[in-house]
Amino acid sequence: MFELLTRDLTALIAAHLTLPPERISGLYSQPTKGVAADIALPCFQLAKAAAVAPPQLAVSLASLIGSRLSGVAATATGPFVNLVFDPAFVAQTLLPQLADPLQALRAAPGAGRTVCVDFSSPNIAKHLAFHHIRSTMIGNALCRMYGAAGWKVVRINFLGDWGTAFGRLIAGWKREGLSLDSLSNVDDQVLFFNQLYVRISREGDADPTVAAEARAWSKKLEDGDAEALALWEVIRSASLAATKRVYRLLGVDFDDWNGEAHYRNAMGPIVAELRDKQLLKLDQGAQVVELTSLGMKKPCMILRSDGGSLYTTRDLAASDDRYQRYHFDRSLIVVDLGQALHFKEWFAVAKLLGRAYAAGLRHVGFGVVLMWNEEEQAWAKTATRKGVPMILMDVLEESIARARAIIDEKNPAISGAEREAIATAVGVGAVVFNDLKHSRTTDVKFTFAEALRFDGETGPYLQFAHARLCSIERKFQDEAVAAALMPEARLLTLADEKQVLLAIARLRSALERGVEADEPSILAQALLHLAAAIASWLTAGNHDANLRVLCPDAQLSRSRLGLASAARGALGEGLRLLGLQAPERM
Repeated sequence: MFELLTRDLTALIAAHLTLPPERISGLYSQPTKGVAADIALPCFQLAKAAAVAPPQLAVSLASLIGSRLSGVAATATGPFVNLVFDPAFVAQTLLPQLADPLQALRAAPGAGRTVCVDFSSPNIAKHLAFHHIRSTMIGNALCRMYGAAGWKVVRINFLGDWGTAFGRLIAGWKREGLSLDSLSNVDDQVLFFNQLYVRISREGDADPTVAAEARAWSKKLEDGDAEALALWEVIRSASLAATKRVYRLLGVDFDDWNGEAHYRNAMGPIVAELRDKQLLKLDQGAQVVELTSLGMKKPCMILRSDGGSLYTTRDLAASDDRYQRYHFDRSLIVVDLGQALHFKEWFAVAKLLGRAYAAGLRHVGFGVVLMWNEEEQAWAKTATRKGVPMILMDVLEESIARARAIIDEKNPAISGAEREAIATAVGVGAVVFNDLKHSRTTDVKFTFAEALRFDGETGPYLQFAHARLCSIERKFQDEAVAAALMPEARLLTLADEKQVLLAIARLRSALERGVEADEPSILAQALLHLAAAIASWLTAGNHDANLRVLCPDAQLSRSRLGLASAARGALGEGLRLLGLQAPERM
């Protein structure tokens, strides 16, 4: 949308330098820190094409713009042309385009293309731990962002419902002499399985024979042993029901629930193909694929020495199936950075197999989430095998409870079902946005106090900005100002009004860059910038009635309301794309 402001500028410069417009349109950038400008044009590439020094070209272009265009002031600063747009020009250019405020967050680079997004994908037989918030909400945001950018999106939950973890559980079940009757009086079956998993894992770490039993049961499961499959089905069903309750609270859904178990019979053909293409080699009893031809030193293991399959084989089978069913152009796999080598290896095997989709595979890695440990006075992560998981549902419920207390204090008039809905939106949104505002490759620190602040870079801060704009629109309706009349954009001449419009205009670029980089934080930061611009604009009216949206001038009020409506729509849609709700009252 920002290109609407630079369209005439780009055409003028392109004609002057006899260059295609696209050579100029991609060069605009943020001004250098400390420079009071709306946008900058670096002249390095253009100067090379014109065979002049960048500062010389900047002076020439600034003079050209000043003499030929209205609505923009240009100043040369070294090799940059710094541009300042007139507020009325910005309003007249952008506000009519925002009659449908969703346009600020719609793009078309993905039109006609399909993306599969494999995210959340927990190992079941235990509750979703707090660290699952990262894959779940990064993946959810990317699904929504890709959809807004024109892609057809297939949302996949590749459940970890197969493999050695289940062998470990079944081994524990058998060693402790448990039966299905053991579950009849258990309120939380998933917790029961999780505690069993911890116990048998500790035993296996201390005693090699226990670990061998777990591997043996895993192999029996793969071989279709009836007893193993019956226990597996009980564990899977209980786990999946509990997991879906968390997804409903988070507002996350999936198109494809096929987990690793779905592909247990599809791995044989993969192994056979690798063997037929003479890619399999024996290495200390295991079957591996050498990757030296692709510059990788270590081989990729396909089968263990006991013949059991590994993640690589299942991942290849799953990708083959997805490509056949969905014909994806891009396939994202949202898994923590600790698994980076695994994905690099099996992507390489897919390439050696000549898979048409290999170039479209992307590992979307992320850092860990940390919580403050009061006992150790340090930031720490938790791990299920150590027996100290932080359950995601527990974190969400506590955040909702804290949000409820804040709402009771700030706005006691809100009660009943509305209070509960707002508390849920704010509590969940606080947890989600605390994750998404950070670059996904960094580690994320979480505290309830910081995440639930109504000021600063938080989800509640964005939600409050949205609710504040909704309140203004309600007052507009209450005062029966002639809402049917179109706003006159030319009346929006304040610098604060311009900054709100510019922040809205930058959202589309943030969406497109976020999609290309698989980075939701780009959009999250753009929304924070918009909320800050909104706050500055609205706060100015606290001390001067003439600066308020609902000011004494009815015609100006209508114009400002048009801006408030555009900002509210864009902010609300941005929140939705990140997986947050946009309350109308707080």
